[in-house]
Amino acid sequence: WSKLPRVEAKLSRDSGRLFLLDNVKWFAQLMVIFGHLLDSLHVWDTKTWLNGEDIFIFNVKFAMEVVLNPLFCFISGVLSQGAPTEGRLRRYVQFLVVPTVLVVYLIHPICNVLFMQSPFDKELDKVIQPDFSSAYFYNAVPWYLFALLMWRASVYLLWAQMRTDVAFVAMVTASCVGGYIGGINAPWGGGGMGAMLGYMPYFALGYVAPFPALAARIPKPGPLGATGVALGVWVYAYYLVPAVFGLSLPDGHGNYMSGDPGKLIVNTGTLSAWDVNLYWLRRLARMAVDTPAVLAVIFLVLPRGETPITYMGAYTLFSYIFHSHIGFQLWRPALLQALGVGVVDNFALHVLIILAHIPFCLAVMAVLTSSYWRVLWSWAISPEWLSVIFIPASPKPAGKPAGVP
Repeated sequence: WSKLPRVEAKLSRDSGRLFLLDNVKWFAQLMVIFGHLLDSLHVWDTKTWLNGEDIFIFNVKFAMEVVLNPLFCFISGVLSQGAPTEGRLRRYVQFLVVPTVLVVYLIHPICNVLFMQSPFDKELDKVIQPDFSSAYFYNAVPWYLFALLMWRASVYLLWAQMRTDVAFVAMVTASCVGGYIGGINAPWGGGGMGAMLGYMPYFALGYVAPFPALAARIPKPGPLGATGVALGVWVYAYYLVPAVFGLSLPDGHGNYMSGDPGKLIVNTGTLSAWDVNLYWLRRLARMAVDTPAVLAVIFLVLPRGETPITYMGAYTLFSYIFHSHIGFQLWRPALLQALGVGVVDNFALHVLIILAHIPFCLAVMAVLTSSYWRVLWSWAISPEWLSVIFIPASPKPAGKPAGVP
C-alpha cells in the first residue's frame, strides 16, 4: 500500500468525499441492525416461525462477524486519516464528544419513556440528577461510540504524531498486549475499552490504507461479477472459516478472557502457559482471516458511485442510536401482532423469513436517516448550534512571494 501514489479518485462529490465511503457506511450499518435483529430472533422467534433454528441463527451471526465489525472499524480508520487540524479537533468535539454525552444523559431517558414505557419520573430524575461517575458513563454509552471516541482521541494525541508505519505497528501492538488486561467482565474485559482494543487492528489497517488510490486502481466488476464475489465472501465466512478455525480465533469484543465465543482462555481452562503467552497471535490471525473478506466487500461488491441510498452513509449515527427503539421495540412487535405469527417448521421458509428481515432493516434505516427524523434529533446527534460558541478557525497564512526565503 505504501508504494501506491496518492491520487484523486474521480468518484466523489464536489466536497471531495468518496461515494464509496458512504456506501460502505450504510452497508456496515445495515449489517449492524440485521446482526442485532438476529440476536432478537434467537431469543424470541425460535419457538414460533423460526422454530428450532437456534443453531442456524447463531451460525449466520457468527459468519457475519467476519465482515460486520471489522468493516465498520476499518472505515473509521480511513476517516481518521490526516493531520489533527484545528477544524478536525472542533468537529471531534462538536459531532462526536458532545453527541455521545447527550445520548447518555438525554436521549436514552427520552427513548426509555417514549419507547420502553419507563416511568417518566424515574427518567426525569436521571436528567435532573445525572450520574457523572465513570462507571455509569462507561456502561451507558454504546460500545462502538465509546471505541470511536477513544480511537479518534488516540489518533490526535499519539498516532498522528508518528510515521504511519510506526503508528500501525504501535496500534496493533497495543491491541495484542491489551487483550491480557483485566479479567472476566471487567471494564477492560468485555466492555467498550476491551472492544476498543480488540478491534483496533482493523482501525489501524484503515488508518494506513491509501483508500482513494485503491478505489481508483482496483477494477470494479460488473453486477454479475460483484454478485459472484458476494457469494464467495458468504461461502468463505459461513463455511470455510468455521470449518478451518472453529471457535479458536477470538473476535474483538473484549479481552482474551471476556467469555465470548472463541475466548479459549476462559472457555477451556486447559491451555498451557505457552498457549496463553502466545494467545495474542490469535488476534493477529483473526485479523488476517477477516481482512480479505472486508476488502473484497469494499472494493469488489459495493457500488462506487452514487445510488438512491448512498446519502444514508452520512447519517449512520442516527440509525445506530435509534434502530433498537424504533425497529425492535416499536415496529416489529406491532408487525408480528398484525401478521399473527404461528409455528413454522420448514427450513426453506425459515431462510426466507430471515432474508425478509433485510428489507425491514433497510426500511428502519431509511426512516431514521430521513430529513424528517433528523429534524427531530439533530440538536443532539448533529449539534450544528454549537458552532456559535467556537471562535472562527484561524485563516491559513498567505504564501510567500517567489524569491523570498
